[in-house]
Amino acid sequence: MTKNVLVTGCAGFIGFNLSKTLIKENNNVYGIDSLNNAYDKKFKDLRLQNLESENNFQFISNDLSDEDSLNDLADIDIVYHMGARAGVRQSFNDPLSYIKDNTIATTNVANFCKNNNISKMILASTSSIYGNSGEKEMVEDIDEKINPPSIYASTKLSGETLAKTILSSHNTNLIITRFFTVYGPYGRPDMSILRFIHWIMENKEVKIFGDGEQRRSFTYIDDVVDLLLKVQDCDSNETFNVGNNKTSSLNEVVKIIEHFSNKKAQVVNEPRAFRDPDVVLPSLSKSKNTLKWEPKTNIEDGIKATIEWYSSFQDKIKDFTYIN
Repeated sequence: MTKNVLVTGCAGFIGFNLSKTLIKENNNVYGIDSLNNAYDKKFKDLRLQNLESENNFQFISNDLSDEDSLNDLADIDIVYHMGARAGVRQSFNDPLSYIKDNTIATTNVANFCKNNNISKMILASTSSIYGNSGEKEMVEDIDEKINPPSIYASTKLSGETLAKTILSSHNTNLIITRFFTVYGPYGRPDMSILRFIHWIMENKEVKIFGDGEQRRSFTYIDDVVDLLLKVQDCDSNETFNVGNNKTSSLNEVVKIIEHFSNKKAQVVNEPRAFRDPDVVLPSLSKSKNTLKWEPKTNIEDGIKATIEWYSSFQDKIKDFTYIN
């Protein structure tokens, strides 16, 4: 059955890929984005141009921190709130922008869902709220023990809490998805895999903050979209980790890119980023048991597909900015 779906952050990495899939499944997609400057806006313009070629997509340019930004929307069945200001390092330099785009915007979206009796609000959150997990898997039910290590993580956790409070004792199901280092085609240029690919393919220095042994739960975008579709069938308020329980180090990622690009990386090690965790490892038990979901794409296949995408757009995107 065709649904009217609102996707905030539709010009962002995850919001774009989700919107493309929803459109292919014959939903009417209403996309909202402020096209902010958290990273090079040309990436967002590229994604948006792709979406606007679709007949069942309508773009709305609005800033969700504006309380009236959603007033003109009606008859929405599901809200995917993927919009946010991303970036851990930058958040320490500009905390007010992160509060506005993450916490206040999420409050406004939750109020919109409450006031319009939306059946489901699916909220994008982040593994950054967990901090350093060491070798321990991070589970969703430890909220009272979470001590966010950055301004970005704090604003995302605040958004979660406010949405829960606003929608408590209400008919809207709130489903929180905590993403672990998502990568893939049309990815974010401020995240490691895409910028490493760019630097290696363009024979530039590869900047690694630290010794490169920090490990991440790199999660391919197609697997993330698969879970986001599955949660439409979830009829209770839940929080799910969306990640990969096989971690890879930054140094391993560089070697995989070297292999598939047939190029040698010129690695330069920079000082370690402030409060950068050593390991972030998700527990996926809840996602597997409740949603029958688990990631299907291994890091080699995901990087290979991302390199192929980059190569197909290389002339267009090689001069974009790849780090903030």
